[in-house]
Amino acid sequence: MPNASDQHHDGLVLARHLLAKGQCVEALAATKQVFAQAQSRRDKALMSRALVQLAWCCMKLGDPETGLDCLIGSRRLDQRGDDGAEQARTHAIEAFLLLDLGLSDEAFAAAELAVITAEAAGQDAVTAFAYNVKGVILALCRQPELGAKLLERAVALTQGPKEETDRAFHLLNLGFCQIQLVDDAEMSERASEGRHWLDLAIETNDAAIAAARLCGDAWTLRTALANGAEYQARSGNLDPAMAYLDAWAALPGDPGVGLRIHYLYTLGNVQLRVGKLEDARNTCAEALAQAETGNQIDHQLNAEALGQFETALGLHRRFHALYVRQSGETTRRRAKIAEIQLESEHLRARAQELSMQVMLDPLTGIANRRCFDQILSRLDGTPYAVGMLDLDHFKSVNDRFSHQVGDTVLRRVARIMVEQIGVHGHAVRLGGEEFALIFPGAVTANASVFCDTVRLAIADADWSDIAADLRVTASIGLAAGTGDEGGDDLIAAADRRLYAAKTQGRDRLVAFDADALVMAG
Repeated sequence: MPNASDQHHDGLVLARHLLAKGQCVEALAATKQVFAQAQSRRDKALMSRALVQLAWCCMKLGDPETGLDCLIGSRRLDQRGDDGAEQARTHAIEAFLLLDLGLSDEAFAAAELAVITAEAAGQDAVTAFAYNVKGVILALCRQPELGAKLLERAVALTQGPKEETDRAFHLLNLGFCQIQLVDDAEMSERASEGRHWLDLAIETNDAAIAAARLCGDAWTLRTALANGAEYQARSGNLDPAMAYLDAWAALPGDPGVGLRIHYLYTLGNVQLRVGKLEDARNTCAEALAQAETGNQIDHQLNAEALGQFETALGLHRRFHALYVRQSGETTRRRAKIAEIQLESEHLRARAQELSMQVMLDPLTGIANRRCFDQILSRLDGTPYAVGMLDLDHFKSVNDRFSHQVGDTVLRRVARIMVEQIGVHGHAVRLGGEEFALIFPGAVTANASVFCDTVRLAIADADWSDIAADLRVTASIGLAAGTGDEGGDDLIAAADRRLYAAKTQGRDRLVAFDADALVMAG
């Protein structure tokens, strides 16, 4: 006979199943029941897991502020332990919530933690989830090409028959990234490129619809149908756009306020395009009323923007008032987060502990030696390249300019490394002025290009804003393997070539033992 703990765990599994099916209202109610039962038993671990799931329910139902409160409650319970995959999922959910609240900087930081933690945990599903949110944030921060690449990797990691729900969600957001590429192309007056991305976004979104139907995920299906209507209308295909919206309206169940508003302002947009001004007026009024009732200001702005048939003065006044409210909400939310982050020494100590757990270097913010070892362990048996980078004459920088200047140099070098390699590899600080670059799946030729790009970027950077007459260069030793070599052998080869780069005069890359006497700089 199952005990109470097993029953409560089964209740959480059932709630997760409802959430996977897009039955978010029902999942919210079921998870609340699990939380109440766990609270009555003082089961903090189960309470913490239930709160994380409540946060995700709230995000899907369009209530990110309540979702963030749930995550904060989970963090205060301090029950996540050493489960790297669960920590990564929590960071990713936090990133989605912060993004919905308009806090893009904080969202990006949470997404970075999610990616690092997920990659260290080595679970494809949670890694794909982390790539997903980081990709969406990059798209919204006007870097849709980088965002699309991450989302393509997320889709590639979820190809199994039991991963259709995840795949549908990733395809949905990949289509969104492709629409951002449409916007970029149109703003630069590259019409043919914009048309290419619009056609691809429609194709990707249709794949999301098919995947969502196959797995029965009503939330992703509704979102993709509304997005599909928007994309088709943008392409001038108004009949297919209405067909998507008709399919949305025919779906059973309670979609929740957020999805309902999304549907309404998309419907209003299509009605406006086909010339049904009165219908569009009524639809947008309903969308605005629901957004105001639910205090969903982002949706209010979208709904109001469709009211172009109203007087220009009235539209301007209303939009301005909503914009001011949006700005005020963002400021208030930032203050709330800051207050929570600083509320006690315990939370600050916990933040430092979490930073160690996710294996970040505290000075530069990039991965540390522990993360380096984890990544190499995960790549064992697969092709990859590793570059060992050392700053030239760095001791003289500290001696001549001060250790504070030295620390600033290290932070900038880390930033340069990340900027130059993008999503193609990992940048790591091993300690002192020693760094590493890891390129999964890369052969020597490709990794050499990235390493030399990093080297040149460091040498060509303007360091005068840190200290007059400051110059920084780096030497790099590179080794690539097929997967048959051990990680220690590759590191030894890279170290040997780094030494060769130093003895040849520094500021150079050495990628082969045979080049030990060849000047690569």
